[in-house]
Amino acid sequence: MKLLVCVSQFKNIQPALQQLEVVLATSEVHRYVKTCSLYQHEVDILETGASELTTANSLTGLLSQKKYHLALLLSTGTAYKPEYIPGTVLNIVNDKPGDSGTIVDGQWLDYYDLGLMDKTSPPHIRGGFINLNNAYMNVFAPFKKVVGLTVNHFRNKHDWQLKQEKYKADCETSNGLGFSYTCLAEKQSYYHLTFIEHNMVSGNTDQSLALSAMNTQLISLLQKL
Repeated sequence: MKLLVCVSQFKNIQPALQQLEVVLATSEVHRYVKTCSLYQHEVDILETGASELTTANSLTGLLSQKKYHLALLLSTGTAYKPEYIPGTVLNIVNDKPGDSGTIVDGQWLDYYDLGLMDKTSPPHIRGGFINLNNAYMNVFAPFKKVVGLTVNHFRNKHDWQLKQEKYKADCETSNGLGFSYTCLAEKQSYYHLTFIEHNMVSGNTDQSLALSAMNTQLISLLQKL
């Protein structure tokens, strides 16, 4: 399998790579890609940066030159529900722009409300950026399917509840939509796992738990695929 693993920083998955005794080579295709062979897979690892913009830019550049059987984003996220404690793994199947808009009379109005985006235009699917192609992965990684928001102002205590109510969202990430939008536009099969490091309800934070879960699940997925 030709597999693309996307992470905001290489160091986030360094423990897994060390455990697997991976020897990384620099890709000739893209300057932010490292490549290796793992089990029966040809694996490229793309360092996307933390933002939606850098993720979309780097991923578009790569997918214009090379296609994969699967693109996998491993992100860290913030939970909107109390049961998603730090270290929880969630499968984001519907990603939405979380802070593209404005607040009017205490109501959050997004680009769709303002007529600046059209839910029927490609690469929208069923009115959103929805992943319909991950049934195969669910056999190996049966994580909770959720709605995720992509935000620039993360952990915003002033309006996260407005957005949770409007979008029925479970969590937020900083670059999820840059990944899913690009994959949908490029017709690239993808899967997005986010690892909770902060909970907005309880205020609990533990980045080490999130990154530990990320490395554990990466090894597990590579072995099962």
